Amino acid sequence: MLGVKRRRTKVNKSEEQVKILRSNIEIQMDNNQANVLMITSPKGVSPHISISSQLAISFAEQGKKVLLVDANLRNPELHTYFNLPNTKGFLDVILHDDNVFTHARTDHSKRLSILTAGNLFSTPIDLWISKKIEYVINNWKDKFDLVLFHAPSYLEFSDAQVLVNQCDGVLLVVRSGKTKIKDADTAKQKINRSNKPILGVIYQTR
Repeated sequence: MLGVKRRRTKVNKSEEQVKILRSNIEIQMDNNQANVLMITSPKGVSPHISISSQLAISFAEQGKKVLLVDANLRNPELHTYFNLPNTKGFLDVILHDDNVFTHARTDHSKRLSILTAGNLFSTPIDLWISKKIEYVINNWKDKFDLVLFHAPSYLEFSDAQVLVNQCDGVLLVVRSGKTKIKDADTAKQKINRSNKPILGVIYQTR
C-alpha cells in the first residue's frame, strides 16, 4: 500500500467543529449505532473535501480503523487532496468485486485507509441502485470501525439520496454565503424521511 500524504491545513473554526462532531459520533459508535456515515451538503456545492478528510484523520488519531471513500463520482476530489492516483478505486470495488485493500491507500499508522472514486465510465445512479453496494458496505463493517462517505450535494443529484439508505447517519455541511436556508431545510426534511439521523451540522465559513 502506498503511504497517504496528508495536506497540512491551519487550525480553523471548521476543525474545532470536527472535533466536537467526532466526540458526539463516538458516543453513537460505542452504542453500535453509527459506523457508516455520509458527509454531504444541501445544494450547489459539495462538502469541502477538507471537512471529510479532517474528520477521518481525527478518528484515526484516536485509534479507530477508518475507511474514507470518495462517493462524489461526478466530481471526485479525494485523490487530489491526498495526492493519490485515481485510476482504480470505489467503482472497481463495486463493479468488479475487487478487494477494498487492493485499491485503498493506507497511512503510516495503518488506521486510515483512503479509497478514491476511480475512473467514471457509466451513469453513477446505475451504481447506487445495484444490490452489490449493500453487500460491499456490510462487508466493510467487519473490517473498519468507521466508514465515511464523502458524497455529492444531497439535492443536486440522486446519488446521495440513494446512498443514504446504506448509511447509519448523515453529517451535513452548510457553507456561509453558499447554502440557502431553503435548501438546508429541504435537505433536512428529505434526510429525515429516509429515517436516517443527522448526527451533526458543520457550518463552514470558507
